[in-house]
Amino acid sequence: MGCGNTKQIDAAPPPNVPRPQAQAVRPNRHIPLDHANDPVAALDFELSTPMLVMPFLHFKEQGRIFKSTKTWRDEALGKGCLVTYDKASGKIVIFVSHTWWDREFTDETNDETDQYDRGAPDLQADYPDEVRDVLGPSGRPTGEKKTYQKPKDLKWRVICAGVERLIEEQGLKAEDVMLWVDWQSIYQDDKEEKMKGVGSLIKYATLSDYMIVPTEENYMPTKFLWELPGYGSRGWCRVEYFIFSLAAEMRGRKPQLYGIHRDGSLRHYPDVGVINERLMPSQGALSNPDDKALVQTLEDTMIEAYGKVIVEILCKAGAGGSVNLHAKMLRDCHVEALCEAVNKYEVETLYIEWNQLGDAGGEAIAAMLRTNRSLTTLYMERNNIGAAGRKAVREAWLAVEGREGLVHFCI
Repeated sequence: MGCGNTKQIDAAPPPNVPRPQAQAVRPNRHIPLDHANDPVAALDFELSTPMLVMPFLHFKEQGRIFKSTKTWRDEALGKGCLVTYDKASGKIVIFVSHTWWDREFTDETNDETDQYDRGAPDLQADYPDEVRDVLGPSGRPTGEKKTYQKPKDLKWRVICAGVERLIEEQGLKAEDVMLWVDWQSIYQDDKEEKMKGVGSLIKYATLSDYMIVPTEENYMPTKFLWELPGYGSRGWCRVEYFIFSLAAEMRGRKPQLYGIHRDGSLRHYPDVGVINERLMPSQGALSNPDDKALVQTLEDTMIEAYGKVIVEILCKAGAGGSVNLHAKMLRDCHVEALCEAVNKYEVETLYIEWNQLGDAGGEAIAAMLRTNRSLTTLYMERNNIGAAGRKAVREAWLAVEGREGLVHFCI
């Protein structure tokens, strides 16, 4: 028996969908996070309520995704079906990133006065087939139509099949795998605890080894998750994979981020591809527009942390030579760390084009140029530096123009 008085159910693909065909094991077997030497672990991200995870074998046994209400939660915690994650345990955490599939669902647990307390992540009944518009990356219809089957608990089955495939491909032990699934892992009947869970989202994602995205799709985009129908245009979904992917880059890894086809097979997305402003989390679609401020806060918090870490990592790697920080979302808040790293590692050529530096950043770089003795070439066009910042940088460069080895400057 599983938690919540459920019975064991085979985690098979839904009716009329073929089982995934056997595939060769990927060569990138699991490499555990090195918490002792982890630049991300040293960052002070909010963790105002514990990270509650469920052992995969319990998740598979319970036969569905449950809502975290007091009765279910107390039983699950008491039986060990839901546990507080401890990074010292050596367990593997898989973060399930997904969009709601049953947005209008309500039952006796819902608070009618709470606009957030409605809907469910998985299908709560056997629904008729549904013909939908095919949406493009912008979330707009492409003019094509697609028919979807909608059997009850479809997402639970897709998750189980995808996790089993991941366990096989990565050489994991099923008993060591834990899942973080928001509807179960964040309190749904306590507004204060719920908001603490949302505020701790960055920490939860950065503590996770893998992120998976269950889908209803038989075919998925080959390169970027933001192209995934129904998922890639959503603001909260973007927040999750954005955080997870930046954390991986700070660790010097490709993100272990996978989409799960409807049949349980996996597609790896090692490149998030946030190539312009419209693909940022804060520009994604939201069921409640009031959420935008919170999404923006999470986005800004992650970018600030990422920039300070990445300038140190890349300047160290390019010590005494060339450093490419092109399009790394660098802002004025990163310039102090940037200047320190350029000086510390005696960087000669620095590329910081296509970032988000403003006048304050330009003036700080100007001050660094007057004392720095290593930099010979600087590319910094396509930032948000205005007239005052440009003037400061030009004057600083002219002041040291005669220095031996100074060869190129572009703003």
